[in-house]
Amino acid sequence: MSLEGSAHADLFELQLDELLKGLRPKYETKMGKLDGEIQQLQAIIEGIPDQKALPALEAQKVFEQSNSIYIPFPTPIPRGSKILLAYTKPTNITVVGSYARKTSVLLDGKLIVDLAVTMPSSLFQANDYRDYRYFHKRAYYLACIAAGIQKAKVPALDLFFAYQDDNPLQPILIAQQSLDGDDRGRAHSRWRIRILLAANDDVFALEKTLPTKNCTKHTAADTQGDNSTPIYNATLRSECCSLSSLKQLHQSSVRSNAFQDACMLGAVWLRQRGLGSSISAGGFGQFEWATLISLLMRDGGRTGRPILSTGYNNYQLFKATLQFLSSVDLIFAPMLVHTTSLQLTHSENPILFDGSRGLNILYKMSRWSYRLLRDEAQNSLKALKDPLADHFRTLFINKVDEPSKRFDCIFRVPSKKLDNEASSTDTISDLAERLYDKFYYGLGDRATLVYPKVPATFHWPVGSGVPSSNNLLDISIGLMLNPEHCRRTVDRGPSVEDKSASASFRKFWGEKAELRRFKDGTILESLIWNTSDSKRAVMDLIISHVLDRHFSHIEHNSSNVYCDTFDRLLPQQELSQSDMLGPFSAVMSSFNSLSKSIRSMEGLPLQIRQLFAASPELRYSSLFAPMTSKPNRPAKPVEIIIQFEGSTRWPEDLVAVQRTKIAFLLKTAESISKDDLVSAVRLRLEKPRRKLSEQSCLDIKTTDGIIFRLRIYHERELGLLEQALNGRLPCSAPREEIALAISEHKRNFIHRPTHTQAVTTLSTRYPLLSLTIRLLKKWRDSHLLSSHLTDELLELIAIHAFTCPYPWQTPGSLNSAFLRTLHFIANWDWQSEPLIVDFTSELTKQEDIQSIRTRFDAWRKLDPGMNRVAMFAASNIDREGITWTDRRPAKMMAARFTKLARAACEVVKEQGMELKPETLFIPTLGEFDFVVHLRSGDHGVKKSSFKNLQAEDEGGDPFDAIYNPQQMFVDELEELYGDDVVVFFYNESAMSVVAGLWNPQTGPRSWKIGLDYSTMPLAKKEGEEQQVTINKAAVLHDIARLGSDMVTKIDQR
Repeated sequence: MSLEGSAHADLFELQLDELLKGLRPKYETKMGKLDGEIQQLQAIIEGIPDQKALPALEAQKVFEQSNSIYIPFPTPIPRGSKILLAYTKPTNITVVGSYARKTSVLLDGKLIVDLAVTMPSSLFQANDYRDYRYFHKRAYYLACIAAGIQKAKVPALDLFFAYQDDNPLQPILIAQQSLDGDDRGRAHSRWRIRILLAANDDVFALEKTLPTKNCTKHTAADTQGDNSTPIYNATLRSECCSLSSLKQLHQSSVRSNAFQDACMLGAVWLRQRGLGSSISAGGFGQFEWATLISLLMRDGGRTGRPILSTGYNNYQLFKATLQFLSSVDLIFAPMLVHTTSLQLTHSENPILFDGSRGLNILYKMSRWSYRLLRDEAQNSLKALKDPLADHFRTLFINKVDEPSKRFDCIFRVPSKKLDNEASSTDTISDLAERLYDKFYYGLGDRATLVYPKVPATFHWPVGSGVPSSNNLLDISIGLMLNPEHCRRTVDRGPSVEDKSASASFRKFWGEKAELRRFKDGTILESLIWNTSDSKRAVMDLIISHVLDRHFSHIEHNSSNVYCDTFDRLLPQQELSQSDMLGPFSAVMSSFNSLSKSIRSMEGLPLQIRQLFAASPELRYSSLFAPMTSKPNRPAKPVEIIIQFEGSTRWPEDLVAVQRTKIAFLLKTAESISKDDLVSAVRLRLEKPRRKLSEQSCLDIKTTDGIIFRLRIYHERELGLLEQALNGRLPCSAPREEIALAISEHKRNFIHRPTHTQAVTTLSTRYPLLSLTIRLLKKWRDSHLLSSHLTDELLELIAIHAFTCPYPWQTPGSLNSAFLRTLHFIANWDWQSEPLIVDFTSELTKQEDIQSIRTRFDAWRKLDPGMNRVAMFAASNIDREGITWTDRRPAKMMAARFTKLARAACEVVKEQGMELKPETLFIPTLGEFDFVVHLRSGDHGVKKSSFKNLQAEDEGGDPFDAIYNPQQMFVDELEELYGDDVVVFFYNESAMSVVAGLWNPQTGPRSWKIGLDYSTMPLAKKEGEEQQVTINKAAVLHDIARLGSDMVTKIDQR
C-alpha cells in the first residue's frame, strides 16, 4: 500500500481515523465514575493533618510505630542525618499527564491517571537539592499521604508503592480499585491512579541542578568522568517542572489542532515497539514524544525557527517526528532548545536540553535504547517508502517487541551473579552498562545493536519494605547481527607494531588472543573460533568467552544463549558454519562442469543456445543438498533444461514434437556418454497416457555421483499449444488436456528457470535466505504437507521476510528469519490479500502493483469459493500469481497451513528462550482418520533372490540413488484415490508415515453404478432409496495390499 496514489492515501487516512476513534476513551460517558474517585482522593489528601518537623530517625520511628507503612526511602537511607522531616498540606493537587490532556490511549484495556501533588516550598531548604535530602523528605511526604488514604478506609481500594519509571529516586503511590466480588468486569475497575509528587519551579535555583553539576558527595550511580551527576540532577529538575511541562503541552494543543492526535499516534507506535517512559522500556514514551513535538514546534531549526509547523495534520506531525528521530543523532550532536549559554561536556547518552526548564528530556535513555529508537524510526520511514509494505499494519498494528523476533540472538545473564562483583552503590542499570561496554567491544562488526534489557521494577504493598534493587530477574541481552560477519571464525586485531592497541586487545581477550601471519604478509593480533571441536556456534563461543573473562562469577551455561538454535535442525549444515551455501558447492561445481561438457558436444543436429538451471538444488533451496558420496536416503535428480537454436524443421504436430525431443535426447545421450565427466546416462519416459505433456528426459550421472535430469525446451511449443486450444491447430486431445499441457509448459520451461535464477541471486545477496527456505521446507514436511505446498510458494514466502521485512529489519540469524516467516504465514489473510514479492526492486510504480491486485480480484470473482486458487503469490518476474498455487494448496490445506503457523507462534511466545526448536517440528497424527506406517530401510533396488538373475545385479544400477519405492507407493495411492476419496498427507523427506482424511463426499449417498471407490450398503429405511457409504475397511485393506511388506501397520481414529 503506497501513499502515492490518492486512493491509497484516502484509505490510509480512513484507517488512521478509525484507529484514533478506537483509542480515545469516552470521557463524557464512561469516565464520570473515575472522576469521582479522583475527587475523593483529592479530598482525602487535602484533609491529612500536618506532622511537625522531627529529625529523620525520630520521624521514621514515630511514623512507623503509628502506621503500618514503611517509608520508601531511596538509597542511601538517612541514617544519622540531621535533616528534618515534616508534612504540611500540599500547595496544589492536579491531574496531569495524558488523561489531563485527553490523549490517553486505551491499550490492553487499561487506563492510567496521574495525580500530581505539589509539596509546599516551606518544607525545603536552599541546600536540600544536595545529597538526597530532597528525595528523603519526598519519601516521608509520600508515606504520610499513603497513611492518610489508608486511614480513610476507602472501600475496595488497594495501595501500593512503586518506582516512577523504574527510577529508585522517585517512589510513587498507586491506588487502584480491587477486582474482587461484584466489581469484576466493570468498565471503571480497569483504571489505576498514580499519585506523583512535585515541587514548585523556584524551590531550587535552576543553575544548581544543571547536567554539568555534581549534587552528591557520595559515589553516585550516574557519576560521569567529570564527576557530574546528570541523572540525579535531571530527576530532581523533572519534579520541579512537572506542572510547567503540563502547561507547555496544553499550549501546544491550543496552537495545533493535530497535536493531540499526533501524540496518540506516537503512543501507539511506541507501545507496539515496547518503548515507554520507564527505564526498563527505554526511557522514551508518550510524555517524551509529546514534549519533543512541543519543543520542535517552537524551536530547533538552523535559524531558530520551528522544525515542525503548527499547520501540519496529525500524520504529517507524526511522520516529521520520525524523520527528526532518524536523521538527528543527539549523542554526537546534542540539541539545546531555549538556551545558548550552556556549555555541555561530552556525554555518551542523548541530550535534548530544554533550557527554559533546565532539563534533558532524554535523561532516562541509555545509549542502546536511543539507538533502538532511531533504528525503529528509520525502519518505519523505510517501510513508508516501500509500495509493497502495509504501512498501517507496520506502523500501528504489528507487535514488534517480542524478543525472539526482534533480535537475532538473545542470551541471559543472572543479575544475582553480577551483584557479586558490584559495589554497594551499583544499580541494575550500572550492571547493564558494564555488559553493554564489554559486548559492544567484543562483538565489533558482528552486531549492529547490543541491547541489554533492564528488568522492570514491580510495585509492592505499602506495608512492606522497599525490595532490593538488585534482587531482580536476569538481564537479557538482545543482539541484532550482521549476517555477513557474525559467523566469521577468524578475527583480525591491531598490528603488532601498534603497542597500545595490541596491549588493549590482549587485555580484553586474554589468552585467546594470538599473533598470526596472514597470507598478505601482515602480522596481526587475532582470534580463532574453532567451531568444529566444540560443535557450538561462533556467537555462542564469543559470548561465553566474554562472560568467563570479564564476569568470572557468572556460571555461564550455553543453554542461556538463544542464538543459531535452529541451525542444528538442518541436514548437512554442520559441515559449514561460516559458509551458509557450503553444502551446495559440490552440486554447483558439478553443474558448471557438466554445462561445459554439454556445450562442447559435437554431432548434434542443432547448436545449443542456452542451458538453464531449474531445480531447488541449483538455487540453494533444497532441504538436502546432493551429495557426492552414496546418500542414505533417496536422492532427487537435479533438473536442468537445454534449449537448441531455432529451426523451421521442427514439426508442427504436437505429438511429433514430443517424438522429436526423444530423438534429440537419444543423440545427446550418445554424445555426452563419451565425456570423462559422465559415468552413466539413461533415457526416461514419463506420462505415456498424456500425448501433449512432456514425456521424455535424460538422466545423466556424473563421476562424482550427482544425477542430473535433462529436458528440452522448444520455444515454438507454447504457441502450438495455444493454437490447439483456440482450435486453429488440429488436435484430437480434449481441451482440458491441452490447457493442462499449457500450464505445465509455462511452469516448467518459462517460470521455473527464471525463478531459479532470481532465487540464486538473492541467496548470494542474503546469506541467510537459503537456510530459511530449507528450514521452512523441513517444517512443511514435518507436518506432512509436502504434496500440498509447492517448493516455489514456500520460497516466495521466505523471500518476503527479506525483501519486505517490515516491521522488523532484515533478519540477521536463522532464528529470527524463520520465526518472522512463521509470523507472516500466521497473519497473512490470503483470502483477501495477495502475496507480492519484488526480487529486484522493480515494482516501484503503483500501477504495476495495482495490476497484480486487479488480477487477484478477478480470480476471486471468477472463483469465489477458492476451489482452484486459494493462495495468490505473484512477483515482478511472474505477475500471473497462480503459477505455483494453481489447484495447490486447496482451501482446506491453506487454512491448515495458517493454523499450524499460528500454533507455532503461540508456542514461541509462551516459551521464549526456553523453547526447544524440535517441538515446532512434531506432527500431530491424532487429527487424521488413518495413519499408514511404512517400513524404513534400504531405499535402493532389491536384488533378486534367484541365483540365475543375481549376475545381472552384481554391477548395480547406476541410478539406484533416485529409486524411491515409498514415493512411488504414495504416487500410486494418489492416482487411485486422489482428493475425491482420500486426502493424503506425508513427509517426502522422511517417508515413515502416510496419513489420510476421508473426503466427506464419500459419506452416505444414493447408490449408483460406477463409483470410484469401494462402497457398502447402509440399513435401508422403508420408503427411502438405498444408501451406500465408502467401505473404509476395504480401502485400507487395498492400501495395505498395495504396499505389501512396505506397510507395517495402519492406525485408525
